[in-house]
Amino acid sequence: MSRYFFNFRQGTTYSIDEEGCDFDSMEEAYLAAFRAAQDMWRDLLVARQDPLLCAFEITDSAGRELILLPFGEVLEACRGNKVVTPLKPHNAAFHEALEGNRRTRRLMSEISSVLGDARATLRETAVLLARASKLERD
Repeated sequence: MSRYFFNFRQGTTYSIDEEGCDFDSMEEAYLAAFRAAQDMWRDLLVARQDPLLCAFEITDSAGRELILLPFGEVLEACRGNKVVTPLKPHNAAFHEALEGNRRTRRLMSEISSVLGDARATLRETAVLLARASKLERD
């Protein structure tokens, strides 16, 4: 048995699974994560949160990402589309691609944060300019 961790992503929020669960195979871990996503789907909708913004990142005990399970796969399964269980990665190129994906997501999150700050600054600037313009007129 191996230990797998189901880190949870919801938009820009990221929660790390500290405990993990033991499974006989990566496929069993994927299926358990899929069932958990199905169970969470309704609760997210009731809380008026978009399940399509959620995903499980399944990692091994060394913290390497093995599988990314977007909750959208639950919707695809409901539509009758076949959900494909993942294959075990065996080569270094796979792990390099995952690491590149991880870096890209981290950078995109940072860019999103900086853009949010810039938008807030622009809004504040517009308010100040409007006040200054009003003061000039008065």
